[in-house]
Amino acid sequence: MRIRARLALYGATVTAVAMLGFGILLGILVGQSAPTDQQKDLQVLAEQTVAGLGGLSRQDVAAAQPLGLVDPRQSTEVFVEVVDSDGTVLYATGGLTGTPVRIPASVIIEAEQTGASTAVLTLGEGAQVRIHASPWLAEDDEPMGVVVALQSTAFVDEQVTGLRAVLWITGIITLIAASIVAWLVSGRALRPLQDLVETTDRIGETGDLSRRLPPNRSRDEVGRLTTSFNAMLTELERSQARLAQSLEAQRQFVADASHELRSPLTTIRNNAGFLVDRPDADEDDRREALHDITTEADRMTRLVDDMLALALADAAAPVPRAPVDLSVVLHDAVRRAERSGIPVTIAAPEPAVVFGDDEALGRLAWILLDNGAKHGDGTISMSLSTQEGRATIAVSDEGGGIPDEHLPRVFDRFHRVDPARSPAGAGLGLAIAREIVLSHGGSISAETHDPGVTFRVELPLAR
Repeated sequence: MRIRARLALYGATVTAVAMLGFGILLGILVGQSAPTDQQKDLQVLAEQTVAGLGGLSRQDVAAAQPLGLVDPRQSTEVFVEVVDSDGTVLYATGGLTGTPVRIPASVIIEAEQTGASTAVLTLGEGAQVRIHASPWLAEDDEPMGVVVALQSTAFVDEQVTGLRAVLWITGIITLIAASIVAWLVSGRALRPLQDLVETTDRIGETGDLSRRLPPNRSRDEVGRLTTSFNAMLTELERSQARLAQSLEAQRQFVADASHELRSPLTTIRNNAGFLVDRPDADEDDRREALHDITTEADRMTRLVDDMLALALADAAAPVPRAPVDLSVVLHDAVRRAERSGIPVTIAAPEPAVVFGDDEALGRLAWILLDNGAKHGDGTISMSLSTQEGRATIAVSDEGGGIPDEHLPRVFDRFHRVDPARSPAGAGLGLAIAREIVLSHGGSISAETHDPGVTFRVELPLAR
């Protein structure tokens, strides 16, 4: 059964139970209070009749003729009797087939002695009447008889029956109305859930994560569900976009890596084939072939190491964290560059401690110096400064700089500004440098000037 039908059924059931309980309670109250109310009405009528008899004698009352008689077997109207102290009926407005109802002597005596008397009399053919007797006194307060007000007890039964009929009719109408209202209200309340079902179905069919639920400004659970679901779709869409971008980058990385590895493998295979096919080759040719094999093997080793470093960066491998003095790291890189014949000047007047991996930061410094040596001219200058909780490393060369169209992609993998000037490079150095900087919470940028280019690295200082 659908949720909407269950809610409507639940609302109808609650309404039916409430109406049934209300009807039972009201029926009990009316059943208990109706006889009492009838008795009070009879008392009022009897007392009013006594007041109307003031100054009249028994003969005057007996001489009066009623306009009509009420038969308690067929009517629930009220009628009265004026009875003498000895039980003789002097005047009556009702009776059985024209015969007045006989009032018991005990009722007359009790009314004259106590001032009132009540009873329920059973008449012929199953008829019952409820009576109230009030004393009729002369001007000198001498008892002259009683005035009795009578009414069929069927009057109470008719009231209870009529009330039950009204309750049944109103209960059925209320139940129908409550069911309709519950159906409409539950439909309106569950509309966002229906939209949610339709949206998820469409997303499942089309895979389109750009769909959203209509905004719901209510602050109830459904409104919060709508907001949370839309937020989830937004995050899923972003995750899908990041995943697609990552997969595209991986495909491009594999394609570029395959291309870069093809050249050294071809050289190694050709030279190895030459050595196998020409065992009698000239000694100089053999040395040259072995040199080419060694050179290309070293190139492949560096390429594989670089690719491994990038793969670890993509896997978000944790970076060892320890205090590292950048001044020491840069001086070590400069000494290595000088041993390699790279002209370098350094300005690092004070320590600059960061949290990170000293080996990775040393590789970062060497990549920047090696890049300046391969692609720049003149002396490379390296500087270290601190300001506002950040350390800045600047490496400048005196080369021709980087064309503006290449600046946005200078840190991309396998991107080379001038492949002819760096045949041994694969275009991974600056990409690795960027990953090292990002893993340490820093930033890296390139600025072209005249002459040369400056690479600037900013890292947060240790607190």
